[in-house]
Parts: sequence; structure tokens; C-alpha cells
Amino acid sequence: MRNPNKNFYNFLLLWSGEFISAVGSGLTSFGLGVYVFEQTGQASAMALVTLLAFLPGLLLSVPAGVLADRYDRRLLMLLGDGLSAVGLIFILICVLRGGAQVWQICVGVTISSLFSALMDPAYKATVTDLLTPEQYTKASGLIGITGSAKYLVSPILAGFLLTLSDISLLLVIDICTFFLTVFTTLAVRGMLLAGGAAASVRKNREEAFFRELKTGWRAVSQRSGVLLLVLLSSVITFFLGF
Repeated sequence: MRNPNKNFYNFLLLWSGEFISAVGSGLTSFGLGVYVFEQTGQASAMALVTLLAFLPGLLLSVPAGVLADRYDRRLLMLLGDGLSAVGLIFILICVLRGGAQVWQICVGVTISSLFSALMDPAYKATVTDLLTPEQYTKASGLIGITGSAKYLVSPILAGFLLTLSDISLLLVIDICTFFLTVFTTLAVRGMLLAGGAAASVRKNREEAFFRELKTGWRAVSQRSGVLLLVLLSSVITFFLGF
């Protein structure tokens, strides 16, 4: 039987790691934008790096959600967080060797965002693995705070840190936050496995991948309220991007 208090404590542990990781990712996003603009003087180059940071998440979020339903969410989170650091390590090495070129930053950012896109749906789906329905609202609010932290907390912190050091410090901090997230994921691994792995094995046997994609789309499109909410959120995000 579930212990709601213990499960919420496990969720808070997992959430704290993701919150710190989100702040670290925001540091890198802001810092790399400043770095690219300083190196090139071109807003277009800065925009390209920003695009590559967000595009994989946009394109892969739906397939990654299907993977989170079918496979071990703990493993997806570990792979997503751990391998995201590879792209940042590549950029850091280039910076330490005398300066990273725009194409090198683009490659590193793309690698990092690809694996982050794999992790994000699995992380959000852990709410149903760990918590009772009565705790969903509170958990949803905390996840919302995590998503906002990279836009509210990180730019201020990054601006301060850049007065003390350079982009390499921000990259090192971000890389360290990824491994902190791996640690918190491992700390709650038993609860995640109980919720996600067994169900994912059944899903894997019952439904084909693309069939499950269609099922997910029907679940949204056949509910006018949910579809309207998705469209409205997309329009707001589009204009916020400008």
C-alpha cells in the first residue's frame, strides 16, 4: 500500500534535483547567448543557438512521451540527464582550448537538448508513479516552478556569475547539476520502477509505437477543452518567443 507522505517526500527529492538542473540549464542558455553575441556581434547567430536549444524538445516531446509510457522511466531519466552533459562537456573543452566556434556550440547544444527532450516527459510522468490523485495539484505547481526557474532565476544568477568569471564557469555548474539529478533519480529508483516499468512492459506488448502516438493524439483532439488549452498555450508561447 502506498504511503502518501513518504511518496511525496520521494517526489520532493526528485523535484529538487530537477529544479537545480533547470536552473543550471538556464545558466548555460543565457550564458551561451551572451558568449555567441560577444564572439560574433550577430543576433542571428545567437538566435540559431537558441533555436537548437528548443527545437529538439518541440519535435521529440510526443515520441518521448510514448517512450515514457512504454519503458522504464527511471532509465530514460538517467540517460537523458547523464547524456545531456556530453554536449556541454564538448562545448567546455572547445572553450578551454581557446574559444568555441558557433558551429561547435550548435553541435553541443543540439546533443544536450536532444537527450533533455528524452528525459522531460518521463520526469513529469513520475507524478502518477509516486503520488495519489489528491497530491497531483500540489505536484503540478512544483513542476511549473521548475519550468519557470530557467527563465526567472537563471538569467539573474548568470548575469552575476559572468561578472566574476566567464562562460566556462556556467558550463561547469550546469554539468554538475546533471549528475545531481542522476543521484536524486537513483535515490527514488524503487518507487519509479514500481510505477513505470511493469506498466511499460505491458504497453510494449499490447500496442505498436505509432498506434500509441495516434491514441495520444485522439485523447487530446477528442476533448475540446484540452485541445483549446493546448492551442492557447502554443499561441502564448509563440508570442513570448518574440
